[in-house]
Amino acid sequence: MTTGGWFPPEGDVHVRIWLADMVFDYTATTAAVRNLIHDWRKRHWCTIELIRHTIEDCGLLPRLPCEQLFLGP
Repeated sequence: MTTGGWFPPEGDVHVRIWLADMVFDYTATTAAVRNLIHDWRKRHWCTIELIRHTIEDCGLLPRLPCEQLFLGP
């Protein structure tokens, strides 16, 4: 997974997580998503998508559950 040049340095992003056949859309801080992706690279336990076209509408989505856990070291 790459974030390319469009991944904002700060703020919120739209992250989509696939667990089996279930899809979950969330808003999370870029720092939390970077840490989530770092954790995911160690063991692929789901599929993660970063949705670019909805970055402006992230306020309409629920926050990533336990987002604070991904903000720590």
